[in-house]
This record gives sequence, structure tokens and C-alpha cells, in this order.
Amino acid sequence: MTRKDSEKEIFVNGRLCLLGEHSDWSGSFRSQNDTIARGCTIVAGINYGLYARAYRLEEPVLRVRSTKDTGEVEECEYPMDENVLIESAKRGGFWSYAAGVAYVIATEFEVKGLYLDNYKTTLPLKKGLSSSAAFCVLVARAFNVCYGIGLTQRGEMRIAYDGERLTPSQCGRMDQAVAFGTTTVRMIYDGDLLKVERMRVGETLYMVLVDLKASKDTVEILSKLQRAYPIAQTEADRHLHRLLGDMNLDITDRATMYLAEGDMEKLGRLMSEAQEMFDEMAGPMCPSQLGVRGSPVLHQLLSYEPIQEYIYGGKGVGSQGDGSAQFVCKSAEAQQRVCDVLHASEFDVSCMTVTLPKTT
Repeated sequence: MTRKDSEKEIFVNGRLCLLGEHSDWSGSFRSQNDTIARGCTIVAGINYGLYARAYRLEEPVLRVRSTKDTGEVEECEYPMDENVLIESAKRGGFWSYAAGVAYVIATEFEVKGLYLDNYKTTLPLKKGLSSSAAFCVLVARAFNVCYGIGLTQRGEMRIAYDGERLTPSQCGRMDQAVAFGTTTVRMIYDGDLLKVERMRVGETLYMVLVDLKASKDTVEILSKLQRAYPIAQTEADRHLHRLLGDMNLDITDRATMYLAEGDMEKLGRLMSEAQEMFDEMAGPMCPSQLGVRGSPVLHQLLSYEPIQEYIYGGKGVGSQGDGSAQFVCKSAEAQQRVCDVLHASEFDVSCMTVTLPKTT
């Protein structure tokens, strides 16, 4: 097969967790402690992502070229050798994700080599929008379509998740929701079981994502929070179990209802409520990254007076911390006003608009 015959064009979008962050991995601990409540997240695929071309290679090697959202280009190459791939994944760093996914592919399927050119990226990296998960799904999908493996979206999601778990990143399954494309889904985590439901959006939802251009350490956040699992040892641990358990199920149930009814005002207020709960009960577990002290830029922005008239509410994104913020806006005009006000403000931030259309 020639390169022309096998070359495929691929796009993998990022995702925005509206509510329920961290309950994906907490719910997975039910396999070790069934007193832990199920996890539940509400996740929307967004139109920012990774664009790539890929084709098969006859030589057993993985060659990857990646163009970051800054325009910076990097390249790597790995032999399709299981020992090399697993060691490269464990070392961490950006390329560990490609190595981890390639390892899973190599152990499960008869493949040779692959060339993957991620020639354009519109998804900001390390901002809580699942850039690493999108990259993992991109590698899995490239092998899938170039070799005709026949994986479903759920299959690509599983390969990507298994590959990312081989790296130092202790992600949860929610991040691989990018495999479902630009749709809004409710994901329920019960030990090793995952249930995915497509959601109804009763009215158009106008949002603004804000890249805070600050710093956050997702690995540290996950490490500190996951110390409370699977068995709560302290009162603070028990608070976190409640937050990510029954309290989160109540929040996501209400969000599901508000989205279906198209009541975006209540949804925005619910986001602000969820943020306050997270600050109070998760913040003390990782004070260097979370809460008012650990994520000062996020909290200054959430309470920034000049945008309050245009929004219903807002909260942090992804693992939380000073990565990104999300706001529910009152209209399309208000959405643009939030961007204009913030770009003219003293904050060094960049804004992206996200619009979730009404579903039929």
C-alpha cells in the first residue's frame, strides 16, 4: 500500500467538563471500596482540537510531528518495540503519551509503523481541556484508521485511556470523552464500568473559556486528592468523598435537568455553587494549587465586577487550579462582551467562545 493510499485526515477535539470534575477517578475506586458513590460528569466536546494526517509505514517505527498551539514544532521517533515504548511512557513528558498508546496498540494488534503529522493545534495545552487525552486519542485513531483495525469510539477511548495510564499522568476516564466528538454527554463511573448518555440541550448555551496564562500542576493536584482514596482516613478525606460522591451526584442531576429545560441562568448559578463547594472541601487537600490561595488568578477572575452583568456564573475547568475558567453568558452579545472586557482588562488572559447548540 502506498502512502497516498493509506494517508488519512484526522481531527480530534478537546472537551470541556461543565461539572463533576475528579469524580471520574473517584468513582473508579468503587472496585476497591463499594461505599464510595458513583462518579458523574457532564462533558461537552468543543470545536478546538488537533488536526493531523497519518499514514502507514512498512518499517516498524512511530514517527510523530506535533505543532503546538503556540506554533512550536517538535518531532519524535520510537521503534515499535514494546520494551522501548513502555519505558518511554513511564519516563513522562509530552511524548510519553504517544509511546504509551503505541505500546497498547503494539501488544494488541498486528501493526508495523506509522507516521503522524499533527500539523495544526487550536486547543490550548495544559489548560484543563484534555489536550493530553486528545493527543492519546489522536494516536489511537491514527493507528485505527490507517490499519483498518475497526475500533469503535469506545474502543479508541479505551486504548487511549490505557496508554495514558502508563505515563505518570493519573487521569480519569472522563478525559477520553474527546473520542465522542463535539457532543454533550453525561458519563457515569461505577468501578470499572462506564456508562455514557447523550444529553438534551434545551436552549443554546453561550460560554466563554478563559486561558488564565498562569500555572497549574495537574499531576500534583491528582496526587494530593487521590491520597484520600480508596479508604478515607481523616475528616478531610471524608469531606472529599462526600464532595465527589453524593454532593456531586446532586449537582450533576440538577445540571442535567437545567440543560434539558434550557434554563441557563440556573446552570450558571449551579456552577458558582459547585466552585464554592470545591474550594471549601477540596482546596485544603492541595492548598498550593487549589482554593483561593492556590489559584488566585482564577478567583480574581470569577469575581471580576465588570463582567458580572453579562454572566450567570462560572467556575474553574478540568482539574481546577490556575489553568482556565468557564463562564455561562446571558446571550451571544454578552458572550462577546465578556471577551472584549477581559481582553481590555489588567488580566493577561485569552478568551475562546464556545457555543453548545440546542438539540432537536
